[in-house]
Amino acid sequence: SSSQSSDTPLLAAGFFIEDGKSRMNEKGSIEGIQFLMDMYQKGYAPKASVNWGFNEIVAGFYSGTCAFLDQDPDALIAIAERMSADDFAVIPMPVGPAGKAFPTIGYVGWSVFNSSTEKDKSWDLVSHLSSPEKNKTWAKRVGVIPVHKGADQDPHFKTEQFKGWFTELNNAEYVPTIMPTYLEKWGYFSSTIALETSQEALLGQRSAKEMADEWAEFLNVEYAKWKKSQ
Repeated sequence: SSSQSSDTPLLAAGFFIEDGKSRMNEKGSIEGIQFLMDMYQKGYAPKASVNWGFNEIVAGFYSGTCAFLDQDPDALIAIAERMSADDFAVIPMPVGPAGKAFPTIGYVGWSVFNSSTEKDKSWDLVSHLSSPEKNKTWAKRVGVIPVHKGADQDPHFKTEQFKGWFTELNNAEYVPTIMPTYLEKWGYFSSTIALETSQEALLGQRSAKEMADEWAEFLNVEYAKWKKSQ
């Protein structure tokens, strides 16, 4: 959202204001949605991209079809296999009018079930994978950013291909946006509702406001259900 408010940065990067109301259909949010719709409808993205999944999006970049790619670090695996390191780099998400950017952030955590009959061995594995050196090895193999500070000094990550992500992690103008996965039907919203309605909006079958209102209505209900269960 590009809107200005008196909310804290955390709320500005979030999906709800303090009373649990969705921010999806705020004025700034609708303007942001329209901005993305305009990019597609003005021909700044391939017409076929309305149906692209992860593999097609990444291929659109390394094939030279698209000049820019907004994707997670694991995309670098396929890109590095097909492009020279001299031909691409990663830059931070551009900041908005308020001098802030709110890139989404994903993360993985290891856990041991209470019902496990091998808790000691499980903890040994978790500790192994979470140690600084082993975590870097894991991150390099699967295409994620290590969790430990100082990883940006490792030769593998101290390159233009990773620089943008570490810039976002280490500078105050970038505020991570964490998805509200605590909502029971968030998975359905993100994989079905958002996908289908976004395609319709890009194709001119609904307006930015109509889509934003539908999203906000759904998320308001889900938030209320979650809040009631606390």
